[in-house]
Amino acid sequence: MLRLFDETDPTFLVPSNILAPERNIGSPDRGRVLIINTRSYESDLLDADEHAEADPKHFFLRMLSENDDLHKDGVPPFDVAQMDDLKLSIDQSPEDWVKLARLIQQNYLRYDGFVVQSGSDNMVTTATALSFMLENLGKPVIFTGSLIPANRIYTDMKRNIILALFFAMCNQISEVCIQFDEKLFRANRTIKTSRCSLMPYDSPNFPPLAAMHSGAMAVYKPLLRPHPHGKLRVMPAMKEKVLLLQLGPSAAEPAIMRAAIRNSKARGLVLLCYGSGNGPTRGDFTQDLIKEALDKDMVVVICTQNRYGSVDLAEYEAGRQLMEAGAVSAGDMTHEATMFKLKYLFGLGLTSRQVRKYLVRDLRGELTQRTARL
Repeated sequence: MLRLFDETDPTFLVPSNILAPERNIGSPDRGRVLIINTRSYESDLLDADEHAEADPKHFFLRMLSENDDLHKDGVPPFDVAQMDDLKLSIDQSPEDWVKLARLIQQNYLRYDGFVVQSGSDNMVTTATALSFMLENLGKPVIFTGSLIPANRIYTDMKRNIILALFFAMCNQISEVCIQFDEKLFRANRTIKTSRCSLMPYDSPNFPPLAAMHSGAMAVYKPLLRPHPHGKLRVMPAMKEKVLLLQLGPSAAEPAIMRAAIRNSKARGLVLLCYGSGNGPTRGDFTQDLIKEALDKDMVVVICTQNRYGSVDLAEYEAGRQLMEAGAVSAGDMTHEATMFKLKYLFGLGLTSRQVRKYLVRDLRGELTQRTARL
């Protein structure tokens, strides 16, 4: 039995009490969470020796139905939605982000929170994109997943999805987050640090928003985003191209990098530099790259290759030269947050000059410096 909220919507939804009919987990006096699956589970199907033609949607529902802990008293009640075109996270495109954002918008008033089941490789990218696309978000959108295949008895999917449900029911949280193990991070502050640890993510420049300690949820209220006053809006224009170049001793020849900028249709350029924002100065290498970009009316932003710390272009002479050449400091933003902030601002129809102005303002909690929001 399937339940469709919108007959034109390619997603399908299954009430959680169909998965566990013996339990009254759909009682009207309790809130509900919508679990949205975006993950194809191709590797999990292979690990389970499933047939190549096996339906990943049915596989996901079976994994939920076989997780007895999900249907115990006290676990937040939930419904399940699956995107029509399930993909590996590395194959998701701006169109997929828009579909996901629209699905959340369509069901925004029906649920207290949302859990997005995603592949781990590109979870930071998708979650960071949504943090900018979902304007005036007043409910939790929690991304989670697993490192151990879902069919294995010791998979971390079972625990992660239950913890994500609890975080999604926390009405103090009003932003896009990433949850793994016992910690909840702000999505646009998160980076992936490991491919083998059961805690593959970290937020180097901002503390966790919440955590589970000895079975109790600890929410760090001073760190949370304020609840919005406006209506939720989806900002879908995220297609503007942004070029990312990493500088260093073994970087490509200057002529090659300048050609990449010259032939690019990107409107933004993110340069990954050393330390506090220092780039190679030999032969005006970095300054020439910035000049090439500015000649095309691109916005040039300097990020650091370091995991911890912030860009301060005024700290050293090498950084000051980049600032004088016209580059903008990313502060302590991750390069993912910097790229999607550029996409978001250009998607609003702003000029390059306006984008430079708002880039140094905190819009979604992505930047430590807190000034007026857009």
